Amino acid sequence: MVEAAIYFPITIAVVMVVLYLGLFKMQESYFFFQVERAAAGLAKEIAYPGYENFNGDKPLEGNRVDVAWEEAPSADAVHAYYEAYSGSISKIYRWGLDSNSERRAEAYKEALCRNSALFSMGRTEAYVKINNAFLSKSVQAEVRYVVPTPGIIRYLGVKDSITLYAGAYQPVLNTTDFVRNVDLAWDMGEFLLDKLGLGGKAEEFAQKFNKVKELLL
Repeated sequence: MVEAAIYFPITIAVVMVVLYLGLFKMQESYFFFQVERAAAGLAKEIAYPGYENFNGDKPLEGNRVDVAWEEAPSADAVHAYYEAYSGSISKIYRWGLDSNSERRAEAYKEALCRNSALFSMGRTEAYVKINNAFLSKSVQAEVRYVVPTPGIIRYLGVKDSITLYAGAYQPVLNTTDFVRNVDLAWDMGEFLLDKLGLGGKAEEFAQKFNKVKELLL
């Protein structure tokens, strides 16, 4: 009885610590999954205007990584996707950020807070930002989860709360549009050279540009 009175509480404490640490690790892994989904999803919506029609007004619902193609998008969603490409030149060439991008970033932030925690014992804080550089855009997503430390673990010297953190970074890429824009820029350059009486010298200018680039880099 004396041995049981000594070892039984120790055994229970060890088991509880292992269980709590296992749950924390599982929660941390799910956070990484969610922030990667958020960053990739928002980056795709910025790169492909109208893509939010496939994700719905409430992103990160369920566990699917992308569009649930087993449930084919409706004709209205497909039509709205192609309609989003029409309009101003700034929309076609992704200049700046429109109000819809900011609204979707806020929607992803709320979705991270709402759908990332597997347990209700802590406090979730999310952060989603769109970095709009001159020649590129990117999405940064972060989530923090503050969990009060169980009393049985605090006896071991652990602080009163544990903060789990996960972050993801995703560049905004649209390979098709990049190739198209490069072709259009090249055609515009040849057109201007023809107007200036320098037709047929586009290759020569490109070679000189590459030499300057090699010197700078």
